[in-house]
Amino acid sequence: MVRPQVFYLAYLISFFLCFGARAQEMRIDSLLGVLEGKERVDFLNQISTENRESEQDQAIQYSLEADSLAQLLKDFDGRSRALENLGWIYYRRGQWLKSFDYSTEAYEFAMLAENKIQAARLMNNLGALYYEQKNFDKAIEQFKRGYELAKEAGDVATQIRSLNNVALNFTQSGRQDSAMVYANLSIQTNESAGSPYLLSFANRVIGDVYLAQGKYDSAVRIYEKALDMARAQDVKSFEAGVIHRLGNAYLLNNQLGEAEKTLQYAIEFCEEYQFLDELSKSHKYLSQVYQERGDYRSAYQQLNEFSILNDTLINKASRDRLALMQGMFEEDLARSELELLKSQNEAQSYRLETSRRYLMFFGFAFLIIALLGVRLYLLHRNLKKINKNLTIQQRKIEEQNLALENQSKELLEINEAKNKLFSILSHDLRSPIGQLKSTLDLMLRKQLSEDEFYELLEYLKKDVDSINTTLLNTLKWSLAQMEGFEIQSHEFDLSSITKNSLNFLQSSIKAKGLTIFDQTTEKDKIFGDPDLIEVAVRNVISNAIKYSNPGDAITIFSEKGDQWIQYCVLDQGIGMANDQIDQILIENQLVTKSQPGTQREKGSGLGLKLVKEFVKMNGGKIEIESKPGHGTKFCIYFPLNQSIQKLNTVN
Repeated sequence: MVRPQVFYLAYLISFFLCFGARAQEMRIDSLLGVLEGKERVDFLNQISTENRESEQDQAIQYSLEADSLAQLLKDFDGRSRALENLGWIYYRRGQWLKSFDYSTEAYEFAMLAENKIQAARLMNNLGALYYEQKNFDKAIEQFKRGYELAKEAGDVATQIRSLNNVALNFTQSGRQDSAMVYANLSIQTNESAGSPYLLSFANRVIGDVYLAQGKYDSAVRIYEKALDMARAQDVKSFEAGVIHRLGNAYLLNNQLGEAEKTLQYAIEFCEEYQFLDELSKSHKYLSQVYQERGDYRSAYQQLNEFSILNDTLINKASRDRLALMQGMFEEDLARSELELLKSQNEAQSYRLETSRRYLMFFGFAFLIIALLGVRLYLLHRNLKKINKNLTIQQRKIEEQNLALENQSKELLEINEAKNKLFSILSHDLRSPIGQLKSTLDLMLRKQLSEDEFYELLEYLKKDVDSINTTLLNTLKWSLAQMEGFEIQSHEFDLSSITKNSLNFLQSSIKAKGLTIFDQTTEKDKIFGDPDLIEVAVRNVISNAIKYSNPGDAITIFSEKGDQWIQYCVLDQGIGMANDQIDQILIENQLVTKSQPGTQREKGSGLGLKLVKEFVKMNGGKIEIESKPGHGTKFCIYFPLNQSIQKLNTVN
């Protein structure tokens, strides 16, 4: 009889929960059907605030409607609240530039409405954006300003939130004593507010301080307390932020069983709710748990998962930070242009005022001709001087605008080059080097057996080959970008370039068991820079090896025409679709996205960029024929003499 009773009880609970949610939705719809004007704006903002953590798409719709209606009513306070909700939602989604724009505009409306409580909340939103830029001092400044505004307005909840954020930024910048002071002040202030969420946040910060100070027992207790609070409030994002910290505290406190169980749960939880930053940290700490237990295979697997996920997060965060910095720069530029426009309008108003005075004097011309003539002469001279000054100022303004445009273009070009080098160094070099270092450290500490080392040796060899190729390509590309770089062209044998490249790639060829048919001969003479052309040829052959299946054949041949030698590399690999070929051949494409090879070989995408640039610099051209599943034919047309090279380089 127990099981039917439990079933019926569960059924009744689920029925009442569904009925309650439906009743809440019907209540909102019924109120929206009757509310108008200011009351409707306030209600829309209220339900948007309540749903911005859980039902973000619905909250966005409520906020947009509230902002549109408040704009018609000229309700500055209503607009500020609507834009604040939008800014917070986009911050949670990682779209920091949108969040910055909405939050900045919301703060301006809050100041127009003289609403210090709203302004204090927005100071916290802007501080969070500086935190994402890792500008902790600026973030602390914003949060302290938010605390002062909230204190003046008597808003205890925002005071506590500001104090927690100040404490968090102090922990991130290594000032643990200051963090503890502000966290305790937050808890004291929260005694009157009684907010469980804000109290759990303060406890989490105190746990971070204890962990940094090496007080692992205290850190475990405080994290367990914060986790219980997060689960009681059903705040998934906060639970994800606490649970991986608790697992790390167990690890450092040598409670390996609890650490493994907690971190495995953290990985499942973060994967389910897509908390990627917390997921990467959970993989990292679990790898350390397995390493302490001597399970190096599992440790290596977890470390590899961490490396892949962490590199992705670093690249995304870098792009987002760059977009946010560029948005702030554009906003400053827009303000400068606005000030410039104001000064031009003032100058124009002054000139119009002078012209009106000039006409007034003409009214007296018929009465006092002699006196007006002298006066007109003086005015004319002054007006000419003013116009001359205005013309000079206008010319200076135009020159400044042109200089700003040139600087902006140069900044974009520098950013593009910097982004590429950053991506190569952070992703294609750091990850394999980190794995190599970890393996060597284990070997030196004699924590890795000889059999295990040889088992990992094949993976390490691929990583070293990838590092070597990436470094060579990066070096050649960097040299080609330097000012004063000139190609050194002369006639040389193309077949020797092919043999050098095949010798360089011999280990990759043997690893896949490929058959190479080299049909080039010493009669294949071309005109160009042999160093640059060797880099291009090596990268084309390397790509053919990378995308070939084990046991395939690769054919290299050339055909001589009247003005060109057609040099082709034909493989039997996975091939490409037409849109992939079009993407490679785009004229101004910075870097083509690299696809994994048939044995998951990695690449930076810089190789094809070098092929296009170096072939173009030598007056050549590229053609690609491919079909998915049937291989690729990659052909380069090299000029036979200097006159053909110069003509095609100019064109």
